[in-house]
Amino acid sequence: MLNLYFIFCKLLYTQTNGKPLSYFFYLCSMDQVFRYFIALILIIIAPSITLGQQRIDKPKDALLFHLDYGYGLPGGDLAKRFGNNFTVGGGLEFKFAKNYFIGMDYSYLWGKTVKEKIARNLYNAKNEIVGIDNHLASIILRERGYALSASLGKLFKIFPDDNSALKVSLGGGWLQHKVRIVDDYGVVTQILDQYLHGYDRLTNGFMTRQYIGYQYLSSNRRINLDVGLVFIQGYTKSVRGYNYDTGLFDTSKRIDLFNGIRIGWILPFYFNDYSEDIIY
Repeated sequence: MLNLYFIFCKLLYTQTNGKPLSYFFYLCSMDQVFRYFIALILIIIAPSITLGQQRIDKPKDALLFHLDYGYGLPGGDLAKRFGNNFTVGGGLEFKFAKNYFIGMDYSYLWGKTVKEKIARNLYNAKNEIVGIDNHLASIILRERGYALSASLGKLFKIFPDDNSALKVSLGGGWLQHKVRIVDDYGVVTQILDQYLHGYDRLTNGFMTRQYIGYQYLSSNRRINLDVGLVFIQGYTKSVRGYNYDTGLFDTSKRIDLFNGIRIGWILPFYFNDYSEDIIY
């Protein structure tokens, strides 16, 4: 298991020339990302199959803490405003002995591609912004947001090893996103303080969420992780209601879609037959 894992990590290191993992995902096409995703699942599942003849632990109630990292593709109205993005977050789940679970997840999302034309009224005929100091200014646009959800799911024991399972969940919650506008020198007065609200496209609303993936919790508590696909459908609308740069009201309803890959590290706390004892 560890040898395969080190080979996979070395492959990623070679592909990125030692740069961060987010840089690797940025360079890859979605087809390449999917291939690496499948390869990672096969590496994780391999020890589950070989351990099939070992002792199977009795299912226990457990409290699971998650730390997650992901990469996603926007869809629907979200794709008209932003490009691909990254997520980092965490969650808390309670797994019952019958392999049902309930949980909560929080994901902070960010990206550097803003497709929608923002603050075009600030540019002159030469496509330049002149600050209050009469020098050329520049603004940087970025995607920022978060998703908060509660979910109900089940673990399906389709592998020989009882520690491995297909993980499926359905849930709902709150989705919010906006355009982060940065003026490093503070010389563009039109986007300072409360005026920024007329440009940032702050949007939020109810969302539904689905997850399907693979979860592995080792008997020795050393390897605990999950990897899978996340699908989000946001039913949102603008919070501001009016955009200063276009001079138009923004009251239309939106369908913001997000489809992504997520890998997570899990910290489990198991409850045995005695309610006062917790095994870590």
